[in-house]
Amino acid sequence: MSHSFEEKTFGHLTYCDNCKQLLWGVRKQGLQCKGCGYTCHRKCTSTAAKCTSPPRKFLDDTKNDSRAENYLRQLKQKTTVVSGSQSESGSPSSSSSSSSSSSSTDSTVASEDSTFKSLCAIATSSKFQTILADAVINDEEPTNEYLASQAALNPNVTTKNFTRFVSRCGPVFAFRDELLWLLSWKDRVDTFVSMIFYCIVCIYPKLLFFIPQIIIIYYILSNHTNKKQKSKKKDSPTLKEKKVEPVSSTSTKRSTDDKQSTSTSEGSSLPFTFNLSTLFQPSSDASPQYLKNMKNIQNTMGEFCDMYDWITLQSKHFNWSSEAETVRILQAIFFSSIFLGLILYFIPINMIFLYSGLMVYGTNTRFAKYMLRELQPYMFQSGRKKVEGLKEWYLSLESKLEDCEHLKEISVYENQRWWPLQGYMHEMIEGDRSAWSDFTGAVYMPIITEIPAPKGYQWKNTSEWVLDKSGPWIDDYLGIGGWVYSDNNWNIHATSIKPVDDIAKEQHKETMTRRRRWIRECEKV
Repeated sequence: MSHSFEEKTFGHLTYCDNCKQLLWGVRKQGLQCKGCGYTCHRKCTSTAAKCTSPPRKFLDDTKNDSRAENYLRQLKQKTTVVSGSQSESGSPSSSSSSSSSSSSTDSTVASEDSTFKSLCAIATSSKFQTILADAVINDEEPTNEYLASQAALNPNVTTKNFTRFVSRCGPVFAFRDELLWLLSWKDRVDTFVSMIFYCIVCIYPKLLFFIPQIIIIYYILSNHTNKKQKSKKKDSPTLKEKKVEPVSSTSTKRSTDDKQSTSTSEGSSLPFTFNLSTLFQPSSDASPQYLKNMKNIQNTMGEFCDMYDWITLQSKHFNWSSEAETVRILQAIFFSSIFLGLILYFIPINMIFLYSGLMVYGTNTRFAKYMLRELQPYMFQSGRKKVEGLKEWYLSLESKLEDCEHLKEISVYENQRWWPLQGYMHEMIEGDRSAWSDFTGAVYMPIITEIPAPKGYQWKNTSEWVLDKSGPWIDDYLGIGGWVYSDNNWNIHATSIKPVDDIAKEQHKETMTRRRRWIRECEKV
């Protein structure tokens, strides 16, 4: 077994166990093994003897002062006392049990290298059980280590961290700019490749798990190409020094400008300019990248504040300052949620992302941008008219519902039965419906002149009890509104039948009873 060395400072003269020489120095004179205490020079570690300490098992330490471990120790003592009494009663089989236990221990030692048995040993170890018991009986209040480790407000720390943040936030804004350029079809090949990749990911969404690996591979390969280029520059033969005539400063400026222009043109002609190897490098305070990051941070803060102010301005629609408007918004959210749920139920989510992404790619083409810019005023105008018309329809519907709640129509049915030689009268047979009732005839109601208004309502001043002369309450034979004829059990068979048969001079069986509907409007108090 190999040693686990650590540097150690000895307070007295100590000699190396390997070369038997003195360990020189004031502090950290040599190394000492944590397990067996073997001491040696740093140079003698390669030729040191093997460690003689027994291997430590997992979760093996000397801390035995927890409440759970004391409780487990007491249980173990009780079980050992019970097992000892049982072994004394069955002494003839003790030798066989000891031999079997020795053989079993040999077999377990031989199979300790297997992963499954090592996990079982960890799970059944007393220390692991102690940790589980401590976790169960732990009554400490939960704390968040991240929030607890936050540093206090300090101007120096703020300045330092802000400078570090500015110098390191370049990749975020570079990724944003690259994404916007891709969507703007600046380089059609790159945009087309990204669109194909997006479609593949939408069709096979499990490929998203491979994106971190792809980014790391691309980063490693870009670093490898940069390393090769640097090695080629170092290995290139140096030219002999030649006497060069002095050149004016204007010519040097022109040459440097030409070099910069050629380098930028070469860089722009590359298919993929998003170089990760040079991107993840902190920029210095005086570099142009640092100033560019400062500008991006400034603009981002302004955009965030504008968005925050707009959300705060729109919050008046949601804080019940106008109860009717907030209720309408809740209703719109409810119905839109039902519509969205139906869409998500019938259309797969990856197809929704696919069509949405393709729409974003399509609307960012030059043709689509030009068409949208030209048609935008007309689209806004027609859309505003549609929204206003929908709003007027909704308000009219809401007003009708409010009127229905404010106004209420009371219906009372007058019932009559045919009596020979007397005609239709309000007199009913035993067990029949009353002369005045509701639609079913089961609820008794007084005569219309004595019916009060419902609770919370009053009779409308301009309304009186009138006959309902619309719908089924029209006598097709007489051509007037009012009575509807039925048989002896108040079942309607025919609406256009003469009550009395002219030939037999008798009442028809289908017209033995009749009823009509009286209505009156009442309004809420």
